[in-house]
Amino acid sequence: MKKIAIGTFFALVGVFCATAQNLMQPLAVVKYTDSETVTVKEVKDLVDSQEKDAGRKLTPQEREQIYEAVINQKLVLQAAKKAGITVQSTEIDQMFLQNISQQLGLPRVYSEKELDDLVRQEKKIPFAQFVKEETGMTIAEVKSNMIRPALVVQRYVLSQKQSELQKVAATDKEIRDYYELNKINFNRPDSMKLFLVAAPKQGNTNAKSKIESLLADLKSGKTSVDKIRAENTDPQKSGYVSTNIFVMKTPQNAAQLGISADQLLAMFDEPLNKPSDVRENPQSYQFYVILEKYPAKALTLSDVIQPDSTQTVYEMIRGALTQQKQYQFLEKSRQDLLKSLNTAENVQRKKTGDELIKLLSW
Repeated sequence: MKKIAIGTFFALVGVFCATAQNLMQPLAVVKYTDSETVTVKEVKDLVDSQEKDAGRKLTPQEREQIYEAVINQKLVLQAAKKAGITVQSTEIDQMFLQNISQQLGLPRVYSEKELDDLVRQEKKIPFAQFVKEETGMTIAEVKSNMIRPALVVQRYVLSQKQSELQKVAATDKEIRDYYELNKINFNRPDSMKLFLVAAPKQGNTNAKSKIESLLADLKSGKTSVDKIRAENTDPQKSGYVSTNIFVMKTPQNAAQLGISADQLLAMFDEPLNKPSDVRENPQSYQFYVILEKYPAKALTLSDVIQPDSTQTVYEMIRGALTQQKQYQFLEKSRQDLLKSLNTAENVQRKKTGDELIKLLSW
């Protein structure tokens, strides 16, 4: 029995060593300025992450695309380094928070502490663990392996095409054609402008009494909407926030406000300049004052998007189409750049064809 056990042990060690050796096998060497090896393990780690997100096993062709993406990233990063392109850690941190906040559907960019509080509340786990489970990487690894390279590549492409990019813009014909084809979407429903005052509950034990006191003073004439707004220069000290918001008579707006459709309709029946009662939601205590009401309107190109704003429909379409065209221009520029860098002189491929596919078929 002992001999069998020992034999089995050495057989397992042999399998492990062979597997480890195979994972470290070089697939290519990128040598635009430095010499960087692309190993099976590097590609496998990315494939594993992609397969986890996709919920399926990737095809050999998809794995080969990831392999090529690794080569391309190394090429661009080397080219960017040669051109002196750098990014600051603060930029990486901000991009990380922007991406996470956007993926979670948050209304603004949350700080890392706010994200940790939110995830602990909803998922019952620390934010760092949430990131690890979602990406297979630590927060530091996401910033180093994903955010930083993306920012460097973006900045490098911009540095090469900045003057040409500035000339990319939507034409008058494109703007008018877009409006004509999408005119049905440019209708503003009945809407109103509210002055909203809210006292957040978190870290504020006096939230309810604060909002009740403000409302009582407003109703009695001791204060006014303008005074409340003017005195709210530092919400941390005042204990409340105040702002104008626009509410439209739609089911979507009712859901965003956390009220029923019937409650929203009732709000539109309320008179102007009359303070509401105090209302409570999970985040705060609040009241509002209806400042203006606006009837439904079919918007023309010269109309402003929202009452009290200055941006017209024409300007909004121009901005959106220009942004789209610039993105397409930069993407084409990136592809052209990769094509010019990804040459036999800059990349030595150790494995190709069936040999490559075999190594990618673990």
